[in-house]
Amino acid sequence: MTAAQARTGGRHGWVLLDSELAHEEVVGDFVLEGLEHGDCVLLAGMDTRDEGVRRRLRHTGVAPGASSAHGPAALRAVPEDPAALTESVESALADGFAGVRFSGAITQPGVSPFEPVVDELARTRSLTALCPYFRSLLEPVQEAALDHAHDARVHAPAVYDDEAFRLSRRGAALRLTGELDGSNTAALRAVLAAAAGQDAGPRVWDVSGLHFLDVTAADALVAAAGAPPGLTVRGASPLLGRLLAAVAADSPDVELRVRPASRAEGPVG
Repeated sequence: MTAAQARTGGRHGWVLLDSELAHEEVVGDFVLEGLEHGDCVLLAGMDTRDEGVRRRLRHTGVAPGASSAHGPAALRAVPEDPAALTESVESALADGFAGVRFSGAITQPGVSPFEPVVDELARTRSLTALCPYFRSLLEPVQEAALDHAHDARVHAPAVYDDEAFRLSRRGAALRLTGELDGSNTAALRAVLAAAAGQDAGPRVWDVSGLHFLDVTAADALVAAAGAPPGLTVRGASPLLGRLLAAVAADSPDVELRVRPASRAEGPVG
């Protein structure tokens, strides 16, 4: 019997990542979905990656430092100690949360020492876990073993990823993560090609993970994607929203809609 077949509690998933931007996107999704479901989200080993996830939450209208309806904070940093995880999960459940999510960053080579503890907790508690591994730190035989040991594998392909800018798809939407300026011509070409390949209906771009966009890049993107039936931009910061609106105002043929925070689109993990 496999781990997945024997499970009666939560879920224990994993993902293989090619870049830090992929980590920000996938773990950010996982955190956002957990908070929107009313879970307590526990993160371990994030270090500077924590800011990228919190930026994503702010852009999508979630205040990461706010308390939940239950009172206690719903997003918590936990020690990089597998032995302490059980106490952190039990504490969250005792605070009244119906479920707990656990993720973070695995930056050491090989299989994480958290795995057996997480697996046991997911069998017996309302714990949903996503274990994010970097491809450069895993051997092929370890990858195969992780597939067997987890309930599910989250796939995170990219249309383009040069570690400064990442372009991916989530359903019908294009997702822009990182930094994009006029000097990054390869990234610009990738976005324009992907926009041209979208369906004939209204185009949707999620920019909640976009850290920076200069005027040159904004002008090229809006001009290419904003003609009827137009472009809807989700998750823009106020500054980015104003920039895109100003660029669109100079082009009478452009139809641009800047929407409030986008919400998560289905479960991850």
